[in-house]
This record gives sequence, structure tokens and C-alpha cells, in this order.
Amino acid sequence: MSNETDLKESKVYSDWLKKSIDNEYFNYYNYSEFKNLKQIGRSVIRANWRNTDRFFVLKTFDSNNTILKEVVNEIKLQKRVDFHENILRFYGITIAEGTSILKYSLVLEYADNGTLRTYLNEHFNDLNWSDKYQLAFQLTSAIACLHECDIIHRDLKNIKLSDFGLSRKIEMSNTPSVDKSNLFGVIPYIDPNKFNDRNYELNRKSDVYSTGVLMWQISSGNSPFSDKDYDIPLVLSIVSGLREIIIDGTPIEYSKLYTECWKYQPNERPDMQDVVSTLKEIIFPKENEIDLLEEYEINSESSKGTIDLNIELLSNSDLYYFDHTEINSFDSQQSDLEIDLSDKSIKPRKNSFDSSKSVDITEINDYYDWLEKSIANKEIKLYEYSDFNNIQPIGKGSFGSVVRVILKNTDKFFALKSFNNDESTFCKVIEEIQNFLMREGSDIL
Repeated sequence: MSNETDLKESKVYSDWLKKSIDNEYFNYYNYSEFKNLKQIGRSVIRANWRNTDRFFVLKTFDSNNTILKEVVNEIKLQKRVDFHENILRFYGITIAEGTSILKYSLVLEYADNGTLRTYLNEHFNDLNWSDKYQLAFQLTSAIACLHECDIIHRDLKNIKLSDFGLSRKIEMSNTPSVDKSNLFGVIPYIDPNKFNDRNYELNRKSDVYSTGVLMWQISSGNSPFSDKDYDIPLVLSIVSGLREIIIDGTPIEYSKLYTECWKYQPNERPDMQDVVSTLKEIIFPKENEIDLLEEYEINSESSKGTIDLNIELLSNSDLYYFDHTEINSFDSQQSDLEIDLSDKSIKPRKNSFDSSKSVDITEINDYYDWLEKSIANKEIKLYEYSDFNNIQPIGKGSFGSVVRVILKNTDKFFALKSFNNDESTFCKVIEEIQNFLMREGSDIL
């Protein structure tokens, strides 16, 4: 590719970032507002924001063509799944000061309790099987969420687990800089088909394989093959069928599930949603399933401890055979905005509102254009009403109504807030969305 082409592409990504900041698709923070900066990894800085005690992570990128493309791609992917409690939050972007070239930094949630490996090393003896099930359930639910959004884990690695006993989080500082020299450190987690064929593209079933290994790790408290050298002979043994030994005392249903996940043939592994469903059947008695799920969601959201899975689940974005590739084009699955009220679809257009509540038409057009651009840029995810089931009314007022629903193929509850179809309400809805996007994920950001 010529230098001229590189410059043009770099400008496209740079312009996208500038436009997104101007249009408030995400927050922009002045670099000078971050205090107590500490390097905790290659291109990863821990910092406080302003005069608070809360830590955040600044993930820094150079502004060359390849890196800018990765930044834009990661932001788009992150925004799609930012609603899930087991995805590290994306708060916005900042630009490092005092350098001759632009250095963009993503502002991310900080997990201050280490990786899953360090957490298990320190606390495994305090965990009962209920705790282990909860860790496994959060892990599989997060990966299933990525898959539902047509993302595989090698494209977005910011997964966290909630710790139910500590008031700390589990940090990223143990994530090493990744290059060819430390590839061997993640051998047990990589789909063995990749070792057999360098051209093999990691996919959803590769995530399932890695998840099976992590589920074993949760059951044992140890890193896989901790008694062996991570070298070529281990690679050959794994390709030939070597797997870890089931730990004594492991419930049969649990060990059966993770051994299904790490089968060599991808088509013999379950889908991630099947893994979630099986785990749910193991954990939750059917007669109390809904009540227990609601209680579990509350406990999960109220927990302050977070475990970072970035290293164990293939955190190797720099490996020479990893590239940023989505499974399918998100655009092919989403078309026009549809708002569905009481099973009656309404496609809002600039002239389709109740005119009894007069609002400046220019303001309406601006809001409508902003909404369309936000959806087109994947800053707001569009759901079809048919994506939800178990619809239960929970509130009604002059603004419209609220129902509780479950997103299909998940155990996640959502609230759908429907609004009256008039110009004034439409403008208020857009303002509410914009305000939410500016403050989402934090009580201070």
C-alpha cells in the first residue's frame, strides 16, 4: 500500500474520531485532568480522574493508519456491548499532551483485583462451588453477549467478572506486553486448530474452547498445565488430544460441560448460548429460575469486585496471526429504525408526529439526523421489538409506558420505555439519550 493511500486512510479514521467527539458520540477528556499516572503495562496507564480516588485505565495508541483503524474498530465494538455488566466499561477518549504526534487513549474501567489467575491464586480456598458457578456463569454470559452482537473475543477482550466477597476490583497490571516471544504463555487457551493450521481463523467455537479451559481453571484454582513447560512439545501434545485432568470433587455436570467445550473438532463443541443454558440448569432450580436470576442480577450489579479476563482469554491483540475481524457485518443485520408500541410498528419520520405539541421543525430535523447517524455509526444499537420476550408491564404515565422484557437467547432483563408519538416527546427522548450517553457507566464521568 502506498504512503499516499496510508495517509488518506489515516485521515478517514482521524476524521471519524474528531467528528464523533464533536457530535458527542462519546466523552472527550482533557489529558491534564488525569492525575497520578502509573505505567502498568505496555501502552497502558492507570490514573485518577481529577481529584477523585477512583482509578481508570488509559490505553494509548499512536496515530498511524493501522493503529487508528484498531482504535475506531474497538470503540465501535465496545459501544455495542457496553450495556453488559461483565464488559469493562468504555468511558471516552483523551489525547496525550506534550508529544510531537497525536497519541489517542481510550478511557476504560479499571479492574483492580488482577487477572483471573491472580485472583484464584489468592482466594481459591475461600470459594465454594456456588462462587465458582457464579464466576463461570458471568464468563459464559459475557462471551455469549459478544457472540449475539457478532463479535468474537479476540476482537474485544475487555471482559470482567464480579467478585462477591471483596470490595476491590481485579486489575489489568498482570497483562504482559504481547509479542511473538510470549506467545507460549497462552498456549493452553488457544484453539488447537490454530496450531495445526496457521491460516485457520479463530471464531466463535474458538471462544468456546478457551472458555472450557477457563472453566477448568475456575474449578481447579490453577493455570492449565502449570506443571509443564509452555513449549512446542506441549503444543504437539494438545493438538494430539492432551487435556487437563478433571479435579476431584468437581460436579459431573460441570466437568462434562467444559470437556465438551474443549473438544478438538469445532463442530463437536456447543454454542456459547448452549453453554450458558446448561450452566443455568446446573445453578438454578427450574421452579425458582426467574426469581433466582433476578436476585443474581441484583447481586452481580451491586458487587464492587471485578476480575479481569484479558490475559486468560486470548488477550493477544498483537500476535502476528490475530487480526481484527468481525464475524458478520453488523450493517447487514440492521436496517431502518423501528419503534414498536403495542405490537404496532411506527417508523418515525420528520413529518410523522402529532403536531398538537408544536416544536421547531429545524430542531426536530436536527434530532432525527443525530439519531440516524448514531445508529449508522453503531453508537446506538438498534433492536427489533421481536428480539424481546416475556413482556411484563411495570409502569405507565403521561410520557408513555414501561415494560420489563428478556432479550432472546439471554437471561438478561431489560426495561423498554415507550414514549408518546408527538414532536415534543420525541425531542425529550433524544435529549434523554444524549444525556445518558454523556454520563453512562459512572456517577462522575
